[in-house]
Amino acid sequence: MKKALVILTAILTAAACSSKKPVTDVNTLPKDVALKPVREAESEDEVLLQERENIRVMRASIDSLRDSHTCSGAGDWRISPLGSKPCGGPAAYIAYNKEVESEILPRIQEFTRRQAAYNSRRNLFSDCKVEPQPTGIKCESGKPVLIFSDDSQSLNAD
Repeated sequence: MKKALVILTAILTAAACSSKKPVTDVNTLPKDVALKPVREAESEDEVLLQERENIRVMRASIDSLRDSHTCSGAGDWRISPLGSKPCGGPAAYIAYNKEVESEILPRIQEFTRRQAAYNSRRNLFSDCKVEPQPTGIKCESGKPVLIFSDDSQSLNAD
């Protein structure tokens, strides 16, 4: 009886270990782990990281163009909404010199569009607080400062 149990166990073990689908072509297997297909989630993360970096670079470009002019008179400056909150509406407001208007407005629009798309793809959320719209601009130390209706909220022009 003991012999029969050992033989049965050996047969079952051998049957369990045998492959049902033999490898017929070794050349179809990846030769290197680096060659394995990228999982969709990994690929998506890389795309989103690259998009976030592109958005950061675009914002730096907008800020650089804004900072290329010294604020000496508020009449030379305009205000634009900038960016997109996940709940909708602008993330901030920015002052820019009217001399760069034709160059900066397309950048601001593209930045806002890309930020909205990024927020949507990442399913981001925010406080949904509506950003107050500035009522004017003043110059302080050569930089534009946004003025809000209750003058206590004056902020550097983002």
